[in-house]
Amino acid sequence: GPPPTPRNRGRECPARYVLPPAPPSPFSLRGPRSMSPFALRLSSRSSRAALLFLTALLLPQAPVQAEPGIRILNSLRTEELAFNALTTNRAALEALTELPLHTQSFAGDGRLKHTLEHPPAREVMAYLTECALPRGAGVEWKSRAGDYYSFKGELGLCPEWEKDKPTQACLGYVTACLLARNNAFGDSVMVSMRGEDSRELRRFNPSGNRHEWSPMFLPCASGEAGLQAECGWLGEHVGACAPGDKVTVAAGAPHPETCTGRLGRIFGDRVLRVCEDPRGCAWEDRLADTLDNPCGGIEPSVEFKCPASGRYSVMSAPYSRAATPGSWVAPVATAGTYPAEPFGAYTFREGAFYGNMFDSRELTVEVVLNPETFEPKLVNLRFKGVVHDNVHACHGRDWVDGDSHLRSRICANADIGGQSISGCMAHAAGPCEPGSYNPRPARCKVNDGTAVWGDGDFEGCMDSRGIHHPEPITVFLRSPCEDVDPKAQTTCGGTCDYSVSPPKCTDSCKLPKSPGQCLQTDACLKDPASCPPPPKQ
Repeated sequence: GPPPTPRNRGRECPARYVLPPAPPSPFSLRGPRSMSPFALRLSSRSSRAALLFLTALLLPQAPVQAEPGIRILNSLRTEELAFNALTTNRAALEALTELPLHTQSFAGDGRLKHTLEHPPAREVMAYLTECALPRGAGVEWKSRAGDYYSFKGELGLCPEWEKDKPTQACLGYVTACLLARNNAFGDSVMVSMRGEDSRELRRFNPSGNRHEWSPMFLPCASGEAGLQAECGWLGEHVGACAPGDKVTVAAGAPHPETCTGRLGRIFGDRVLRVCEDPRGCAWEDRLADTLDNPCGGIEPSVEFKCPASGRYSVMSAPYSRAATPGSWVAPVATAGTYPAEPFGAYTFREGAFYGNMFDSRELTVEVVLNPETFEPKLVNLRFKGVVHDNVHACHGRDWVDGDSHLRSRICANADIGGQSISGCMAHAAGPCEPGSYNPRPARCKVNDGTAVWGDGDFEGCMDSRGIHHPEPITVFLRSPCEDVDPKAQTTCGGTCDYSVSPPKCTDSCKLPKSPGQCLQTDACLKDPASCPPPPKQ
């Protein structure tokens, strides 16, 4: 066929946003990355169809299966996790690593006995116990005022800690679990935590399924493109409609009946797939898909019949999966309600957390309680902005500013006994995988662990010093919008009722952003002092 030719599309580009060149990566899974989000399309339909057919032959099909992973709330406030008298105290950390996580330890050991008088320490203790101990196990504690507190086990990532001191592997998984459940904005977000524990293969995969149905949402292995490639997709939203109605979903395309105006918005070059299943679907199970529109442009628009369920989901992907991240769509529908609800599965890979927050030697600042009043105070050991030097986080490839997003997750302001402090719970280590905007090297050697094919857990992760951490936990979300600043989850634009002609449109600055738009948000702030403030007491 003829050589590829650029197809520059009608698009909008935020004035503040300039596309940087794609960085080279020594771990690249896709070969050289020289394409922008404005992917190159083949100039002839026949060549394009041949490429799609070849892609379908080369790629394994992705059957829909149950979703491995541990679903749990991400709701532990960052300032509590970073600055508390239990895990931000050297003596308490030493006791935790030497003793069972048991009622008697907190009743009899002076290093632990009064740590939970600090309210943030009690909050962290609740999450720590949930992460570490199995159901049925727990810790009871009585305050000096005579109040009783009960901390219950849930996930069992370190079951031996109930009766013995924890192993290093235990401490690694509990550290990653606490980081995965940390939320800088005080929200409660359900996440899917994934990983591999060689001691118990069902730890992160209770169902025992060896295949996950979301390889289609993981990066492609090479230069796939088009509609049939089962990789590189992003779950958008779920729509609602009246069964049997004709629905058009479009992103930046003209109205199909008049070839005038514009339905939805787009930045870059993306394709759409529509599924009946709210969790998305493989190509063979699609309701519809499109890489262009009937008016002659390549802005996607597709018509389909509303299924009997009255629901459908929308997926999008770059036309060329080798394109640099940064493109997005904000689709609209001409009938029913879109978006009606979030995407129905945990398919967006946010990043990974790893390290050991129980290593007292790596603690850089302490929260110490007055033995008489239990008022907290800060003791600066060698604090330079990060509380635990041996705790790390890396981000998925699709964040436009991944390090800023990580800082929004792991950094916060706090007030400790009248002393203000700004800091981060962990180091932002850069990208987990190759292919991002971030010029730093990819931190994880494995893009999808072998225990479950397609669950997308990062393995073989290292910190910026090159030290290997064998217990990472990878976090998946339904949408990247769920874990960014709530103020950054909306945008301005017009909303239209397309059931009437001409459409009735109104302006609003509270439109929910699409997942791709949220990926472009500078979520936090290279300066930790500008991260979320502590809550008002």
